[in-house]
Parts: sequence; C-alpha cells; structure tokens
Amino acid sequence: MFFSLNKKFIYTLSLFFIFMAVIFVYTFYIVYGSKIQEEQKSTILRNQQYIELLYENINLRKDINKLINNEKITENFSPNIATKDENNLKEKQAELSLEQQRATQMVQNYDERYQAITEGIRLVLASSFLIILSMILIGFLMRRLVLTPINKLVAVSCLVSSGNYDSRVDINKRHFFHDELDDLSSTFNQMLNNIQDSFRQIKNQEAFLQSIIDGIPDGIRVIDKDGNIIAANKEYYKQIGTNKNCIGQKCYFSSQKRNTPCSASMFTCPLHEIMQNGATNVKVIQQFSNEPNRHLAINAAPLFINGEKSYIVEAIRDLSEDIRFSHQQKLSSLGFLATSVAHEMKNHLGSIRIIIEGLLNKFHQDPKDKSEEKKYLSLINDELNICIEVPERLLKLAQFSSETNQKINCISVINDVLALLDYEAKHNGVEIKFTHPQNDVTIIGSESDFKMALINLIQNAFKAMPKGGNLKIEIKDKKDNVEIKISDNGIGIPKNKLNRIFEPFYSDGGNLTRGQGTGLGLSIVKSIIENFRATINVTSKENEGTCFTIKIPSSEKK
Repeated sequence: MFFSLNKKFIYTLSLFFIFMAVIFVYTFYIVYGSKIQEEQKSTILRNQQYIELLYENINLRKDINKLINNEKITENFSPNIATKDENNLKEKQAELSLEQQRATQMVQNYDERYQAITEGIRLVLASSFLIILSMILIGFLMRRLVLTPINKLVAVSCLVSSGNYDSRVDINKRHFFHDELDDLSSTFNQMLNNIQDSFRQIKNQEAFLQSIIDGIPDGIRVIDKDGNIIAANKEYYKQIGTNKNCIGQKCYFSSQKRNTPCSASMFTCPLHEIMQNGATNVKVIQQFSNEPNRHLAINAAPLFINGEKSYIVEAIRDLSEDIRFSHQQKLSSLGFLATSVAHEMKNHLGSIRIIIEGLLNKFHQDPKDKSEEKKYLSLINDELNICIEVPERLLKLAQFSSETNQKINCISVINDVLALLDYEAKHNGVEIKFTHPQNDVTIIGSESDFKMALINLIQNAFKAMPKGGNLKIEIKDKKDNVEIKISDNGIGIPKNKLNRIFEPFYSDGGNLTRGQGTGLGLSIVKSIIENFRATINVTSKENEGTCFTIKIPSSEKK
C-alpha cells in the first residue's frame, strides 16, 4: 500500500505531540497533585476542628444556661464562675485566632494552587504553540528539502517507465550547497543518459541486423520456444502475402492462419522436432495459406543462448525459383542439342539431298522413264525431306519466346511433340493414339512452355510402361475450356503418394511414373499449367494406369 512521505511526517509529528502532551499532563499531575491532596487533607482537618469547636460551644452554652437557671447558686460561687467564664472566653478567643490563621493559610494555599494551575495551563499552551510551530517548520523544511526532490524523481521515473527516455530531473545548479538528494538526482540523470545511449546502440544494432536479414533472398524468421515470432525479413512478409507487422504473432497463425498449433498429421513441425525431439536440423516442404499451390522449402536449426536452446531460425526458400531455373536449364540444353543436331544433320542431309535431286533431274528429263531406280531415288528424297524436318522441330521446340500471349494450335503442337518422341515411343514399345476434333483447337500462352509440359507428361508415361503399352492422348474442345487427357496403362501411382507427386524434389525411385530424376519434372509441369491459368489433375490406380487431365481456358474465353 502506498503511503506518502508527507503523511508519514504529519502523522509522526502528531503522535509525537500527543505523546509529549501526555507526558506533560502526567508530570503536572505528579508535581501538583500532592499539593492538592495536602490542601484537601488540611481542609478536612479544619472542618473537623470547627465542628468540634461548635460542639463544645453548644455544650458550654448548655452548661451556662443550666447554671443561670439553677436557683441554688449562691454568691460564694459567683467569682469562680466568672473566672471560669473568663478563662473559657480566652480559650475561645485563642481558638478563634488560630482558626483565622488557618483560614488565611487555607486561602493562601488555594491561591497558590490556582496560581500553579494557571502556570501549568500557560506552560501547556506555550509548549503546544512551540510544538505546532516546530511541526510547521519541520514540515516546510521536509517538503522543501526532501519531498520536492523526491517528487521530481518519482515524476521522471513515471515518464521513463512509460517510454519517455528524454525526461531528466531538473537540478538547480545555482545552489551553493549540494546535499545527498542533489547527488542522487545527478546520478539518476547520468543513469538515464547511459540507458538512452544503450538503447540507441541497441536500436542501431537491431536496424543493422534487420538490414542484413532483409538482404537475404530467402525468407527468414526467428521463433521462440512458445512459437512466437521474434524477427522476420522482407522476403518472409512477401511469402505470407502481407505487409503487416507479424512480430509477436504465433508462427502457425502467421503462415497457416490457424489459432491452434499445427497437428502432426498436416506436416512435420520444425518447432516440435527441435524443441521436443531434440533434432538439430530439420528440412521440410510446406505450403502457406495465402498461396496453397506454392511449395516452400524450410530449413530450421536451433539457436543457443548461454548454452540453452532458446530460439529457432527458419530459412524459407521459394521452390518456384528453382523450378523456373530447372525449366530454363532444360530449355537451354534442348536448344543447344537442337542447334547441334541442326548443324550436324541439316548440312550433311542437305548435301545428300542435293546429290539425290541432281540424279532425279536426269530421270525427270525423260518423263516416260518409270524405272525402279527413279522410284527409289524419289523415295530417298522424300525421306530426306522428312529427316530434315526433325531438327527444324527441335529448333522450334527449343526456341524461347518471351511472348506469353500468343495463340497456340493444340493439335499442331501435340503432333510436333509426338513426331519428336516417335523414336523413343517405338523403342519402348509404346503405341500412341491421338484423338482430336476436326477443327482447330487454340489456346493462349507460351508455345515453348506448353511443349515442355507435354514432353514431361509423355516421357513420364513412357517410364511408367517399361515393357511397352498404350498411350492415349485426347483433346476435347468444350464451351469454356480445352480439356487434354494423357492416359497410360502403366504401373500407376500408390494412393498414399498421389497427393505429393507435384511437390518439388519429391522423387520415388520405385515409382517409374515419376522416374529416377531430380523430382522437378511434374513440378515444372504444374508451374507451366498454372501460368496458363489452367488446372491439372491426376487419377491413378496401381497396375492399371495413370491419367493426367489438363483444363485450359480457350482462346475465346481468355
């Protein structure tokens, strides 16, 4: 309970005044009480003597009356009686004089007692006045010298506790004499200066560290043992899709918009693995709630403070960049291959075609000539023309175009891809059936990206049928979209792994539908399809086959 110094001083002086008054009254009673008791005893004694004298006087009067009324009194006895009366009279006079002296003494005693009481009252009044004056003087000095400096210290302390570190205690430097409270105020101001300098240094260090982590291209967040976010960089704010400050939020609310911790069935929780299971490095792939189709690789490690595992640092990388880089790398490799093939094949095939055409010119000079040599040379020339078209298709496929809003003839593109993969299909014993509408089916997007997605899906189908099989490609031109189905009768995909095949770097060596690659093929396909504002779905049964369904908005709708 707060009890101010002002009240303490007032109450203390009041109690002191009451104590001194009690002591004074007690002393006054001890000193003057005995005198009053003696006077009371003398008064009682005087009253008793007075009563006795009155009683004797009455008796004497009775005796005198009896003597006067007695007829037997003679003259012989009159002198004795007169003498006796005279003696009695003297005695009475003496007693009367003594009584007067006593009365005078009693009056004097009463005057002295009254005077003593008067002096006591005057002494009490003077003492009370001096005590009250002392209280006022002491209170003024205490307020001036003690309470006012302390109140200043309290006021500045309240401002500092509320966050105002610029406040200082006002010190009068004109004072010639400095006391302990002045030294305390100076020390308090110096302490505030040191604290302010320390806070300024800490803020500068925080800004420096924040600028460092903001410069990291991956998302960074630091969380404590309870899942509260302590620090985060700009890239992390981009990944969660907000500019609002998330410091102090729970990690599961910031990334997953959940009010309760994530369950173990959703995904591996780095916080739980490090804090509960003692893991030193956790790598997981998650999707944040703002973009559930984007895969993020999270590398988490503990931070030790004074030897204790206090915080967790998570580095979050957007795998779409890796997918895009892998896609560009494949296009670059394919372009290099196409250029090499075009250079090596077209020149030699072109030379052979010139020779064949020179021979055919001799046969064409005689239109009636229908020899077998002319027939075979014509067949060789036709096959050479077909062979020359192969590197041209490779060049067309590998050609990177920044144009993402061009019209694509789906039937023509799929035919080009199938012609390119025809040898691989025959080598693997795969029979391809392509069904499509009679009219042209067009979509809007990047033709090279669309071809790359088709090549990945068709090659995955080849790998799913190592002993040969049937590959069916079907195009349906619907009202709002174009539906493309690529189905095979291969080994299929296990049900428990079907929902993960589009995750980056997920590759199951035992599942030939995915192949033994880097695990980016279907991730690239999904990324390309999403760039078309399209969807891709997969259905599969083990040992029966797999079907990928792509739905792309038609060019009219776009």
